[in-house]
Amino acid sequence: MKIEEVSGKFKELSKKQKIGFIGTLSLCLILISTFLYINSMAFQVKSNGKVITVVKNKEDFQVVLESVKEELFNTYGEEVIFDEVITYERVKVDKDKIAHVEDIKKAISKNINLEVVASGIWVEDKCIVALHTKSQAEEVLKKIKSIYEPDEQVKVEKYDYAENIKIDKVQIKGPEVKNVDEAVDFILKGTDQEKIHKVEKGESFWTIAKKYDISVDDLVRANMDVKPEKLQIGQSISLIVPKALLTVETVTNTTLKEKIAYEVEFEETSALYKGEKKVKITGKNGVKEVLAQVVTQNGVQVAMNVVSENIVSKPVTQVVLKGTKNPPPRIGSGSFIKPTRGRLSSRFGWRWGRKHTGIDIAAPYGTKVIAADGGKVTYSGWKSGYGYLVIIDHGRNTITYYGHNSKLLVKKGQKVFKGQKIALVGSTGRSTGPHVHFEVRKNKIPVNPLRYVKY
Repeated sequence: MKIEEVSGKFKELSKKQKIGFIGTLSLCLILISTFLYINSMAFQVKSNGKVITVVKNKEDFQVVLESVKEELFNTYGEEVIFDEVITYERVKVDKDKIAHVEDIKKAISKNINLEVVASGIWVEDKCIVALHTKSQAEEVLKKIKSIYEPDEQVKVEKYDYAENIKIDKVQIKGPEVKNVDEAVDFILKGTDQEKIHKVEKGESFWTIAKKYDISVDDLVRANMDVKPEKLQIGQSISLIVPKALLTVETVTNTTLKEKIAYEVEFEETSALYKGEKKVKITGKNGVKEVLAQVVTQNGVQVAMNVVSENIVSKPVTQVVLKGTKNPPPRIGSGSFIKPTRGRLSSRFGWRWGRKHTGIDIAAPYGTKVIAADGGKVTYSGWKSGYGYLVIIDHGRNTITYYGHNSKLLVKKGQKVFKGQKIALVGSTGRSTGPHVHFEVRKNKIPVNPLRYVKY
């Protein structure tokens, strides 16, 4: 029906009918307005006075809250603690401002402190870790303690935690409750934090420690299962230095044997040249038995207290003869003495198809080798074929060689006198047994040493 037709019909009505129509229309408008107002009403939800969400009905929030609490209980099997004051305030809002179920859950998770009752391991007045049950907490303490169990052969005075520990209830957020292995790892490391370095080509513990400004010792402690000398490219290295939250202290009594160092006394003698020394009486260390109380914390020794000492054997003083006689001149005299005591095992001249440029004197390994005449050492070191070799220049275009030594006792540039010990017999270089290869060279040409010494 068109508006003109409605208007015409309205004019045809009597006055009484017109009043009735207007009344009915007004009532309809009031009902519509009331309906629209009621549908725009909602509730602000406040936790301890703080607005956390808006819901259509109080029951909507209460149902979701109970659902969240039930989920926590089913997940952790613990009593859920809820002690916040929830209030509701009626408000008028747009429909799109009213929270749905998932929005309400998020608001509860973000703003309401829902906690469970767990079994905490307490140190003094601080809970360091929480587990589901008391028996789990006891298992954690037992596992950590067993890591540092002392040797059965030592006498144990104490083997326990250094801290005052108790297991008691604790209110804590559900995700913070740990299982046994997680709790053990957390207590040993002191943190849940992870910081990893991937080994790159050419890196070592030293370069990694320097890069992150930590000590090599700390890096080793953070990676007890890693062998520093066998790092692999791409290997994961922890950078978190462990700081244990509990201390297992062990006090044991142990018997140790310690040496008592011998003293050294010197006696002067004119039988030796100045600068020469000879052992007259060999020193011997003594032995003492020490009863000690050893204190370790988490496997590291922190103290050792001596309870008693008992001398098992006294040390023997070493007596060393010290020469006072003036040595001969450290220059060549022109006459030679034998470089060592021994047997002539090979002569100068041709042998096995090649020229032997000296003589060989067989002697026991370690026999002293002396300078055949005074002079200056021009070589002391390793030389192919000769092994450890000493060469002495005696002046007058005369030099001597002493080869195959086991140990050299003089240095290049040092002046030596006739008879001075310069080396020890050995079998280094091209050698078939312990001996001294002795050469005499005049004007750099080898000559027969038996023209100078007799064997």
